[in-house]
Amino acid sequence: MGTAIRFSSWIFLFVIMRIAYLHTKSLCQDIKNLILDIQTNLKSSDIMTYEVKNCDFRWFRLHELFRLRRFLRKNKIDIVHTYHYIDAYCALLASRLLKTKVIYSAYSYHDELSGLSKRIFQRVLSNVDSIVFQTNTQKNKFISTYNLDQDKHYKLFHGFSMKRFDEYSRESVRDEFFIDDFRYLIGTLGDFTPEHDVMNVFKMVKKLRKTGRNFTCVVAGEQLEDHEFFFNECKYYYLMQGLDNYITFVGARNDVPSFLSQLDAFVYHSDNEVIALPVIQAMLSGVNVVVNDSEMIKEITSNGKYATIYKTNDSADFANNTRQLLIDLEDYQIIAQTIKEETREIFSIKRHVAGLKEIYSKVNNH
Repeated sequence: MGTAIRFSSWIFLFVIMRIAYLHTKSLCQDIKNLILDIQTNLKSSDIMTYEVKNCDFRWFRLHELFRLRRFLRKNKIDIVHTYHYIDAYCALLASRLLKTKVIYSAYSYHDELSGLSKRIFQRVLSNVDSIVFQTNTQKNKFISTYNLDQDKHYKLFHGFSMKRFDEYSRESVRDEFFIDDFRYLIGTLGDFTPEHDVMNVFKMVKKLRKTGRNFTCVVAGEQLEDHEFFFNECKYYYLMQGLDNYITFVGARNDVPSFLSQLDAFVYHSDNEVIALPVIQAMLSGVNVVVNDSEMIKEITSNGKYATIYKTNDSADFANNTRQLLIDLEDYQIIAQTIKEETREIFSIKRHVAGLKEIYSKVNNH
C-alpha cells in the first residue's frame, strides 16, 4: 500500500469540454506514445493544452487526493481519461461530488489480482462512467464476467502515428548481433510474460530447424521481475534444446519500427492478451506475420486476412506455416505491402482520435 505513484496529466480544452489525461510512469511506452499522439492530433484553435507533471502521488494519502481534486475543480475538468485501474480509482475518489466524468481504457484483464487490489479493480469497473475496450473480444469478456452495462462502454482499436513507422534510424540488427546475410531473419517482440507466450515460439524454432532452413530468430523483450519464473522456464528450455545457434536475444528495443522492418517474418503467440500491439506494429511495418488463432488475434487481423494463422499451442503447425512463408517469401512480401496499406487505415491515430471524440461527447452528455 506504500507504493509511490507519479503522474502527469494533459488537459485538452474543447469549445465546451475539458479532458484531462491522468497516467503513471508505470505505463508502457506504447500507451505513453498514444497519449502524446492524441495530444498532437487534437491540437487546433479550439483546444487549449495544459500540462501538470512531476507530482509525487501516494494515492492512499488524503492530502494528495485533495491536490488532484483541486486540480480538477480549478480547471473545470469535464472528463478524466485514465489508462490504468489505479489511476481510474484515484480519479474516482478525487472527483467525488464533482461533475467530472471518469473514463478507463483497459489494457489488461488483470487476472493476477487478488485481495484488496482485485476489489479496487472491480470497484473501478462498476463506477467509472465508461470503459474503452481494445477489442470486442475483450469487451464481451468483461461484460459477461463483471455484469457491466454494455451500452455505456465502447470498443476502440489502439491508434498509431504512422510517422513513427516511416521516420526512424536504420541500425542493422544483423550487424549489431553478427547475423549472416544468408540466414532468414525472423523475430518476435514482447516482454517475457505468460500472456506473450515466447515459449511457443521456442518450440516452433526447435521444429523449424529440422526443415533445413537457415534462419535466426531474434527475440526482443525484457525479463520482468513479476514473471521471473516464466523467463527462467523459457531460458531453461532454450539451453536444454540447444537453440543457441537459432535464437538471439536482443533485449528491450527502443527502435521497434527499425527492428520490425528488417524481419523476413514476424512470429508470435498470444495467450489471454487484451490486444497484441506487436502484431499490429508488424503489420503496419509491412512485415509478414505468423500468429495463433485466438479470438483477439482473429479480430485484429480481420479473421486472418492480414496474417498467416496457425492453431494455438500447435508448434508443428506454427513451424509449417513459418516454413511455407519463407519458401514463398517474395510472394508474401508483395502481399505484406497491401496489408500495410490497409491496416494503416484501421489502426491510424486519426481514426482513434475521431472515435475518442465521439466517446467523449456521449459520456459528457450522459
